[in-house]
Amino acid sequence: MKKPTLAAAVALLLLSGCASMTPDQCRVADWYQVGVEDGSAGHGAQQKLGEYAQDCAEVGVRPDTARFQQGWETGILRYCTPYTGWSEGTRGRSQQLDMCRGRPQEGGFQFALRAGLEVYRTRQSMDSNEREIRRQEQRLQDKNTTESQRREARDRIRYLDFEQSRLRRTLQDQERLAP
Repeated sequence: MKKPTLAAAVALLLLSGCASMTPDQCRVADWYQVGVEDGSAGHGAQQKLGEYAQDCAEVGVRPDTARFQQGWETGILRYCTPYTGWSEGTRGRSQQLDMCRGRPQEGGFQFALRAGLEVYRTRQSMDSNEREIRRQEQRLQDKNTTESQRREARDRIRYLDFEQSRLRRTLQDQERLAP
């Protein structure tokens, strides 16, 4: 028989705490306000309603779907702004691209989200280059590195330094698109 690993134990502990609502919250929920909060946070209405239905069924409470949906429609309008799109994009949250589809602010949200995603990708590239520069610098410090390998490492560092300069300029240009 296999013994549970620490990672499995931690995962089980985290999953057991994933209830979207406690029984007490289910009993006193203002479903309109719950919808507003979920919409404002960019959560999908159907997914959240399903979670609430499952959690609240344990105590015999059914979410007021109509009130939740009304609140969610109010909340999603607060979410679908260029500022939020930029914020989500700079955190790499590309899955939010369709969240505002069909809403009045869809164009501004999507433009800002895409621009923010470009910033995120540029930062990722810069971070990757920094890790590679450190790796090459360690290679230079290694006493077992041959002169040919040192030359390659120095050339690689020079290239990465040039690339970092280019990416910093690109990032400055991209950040000018922030709402």
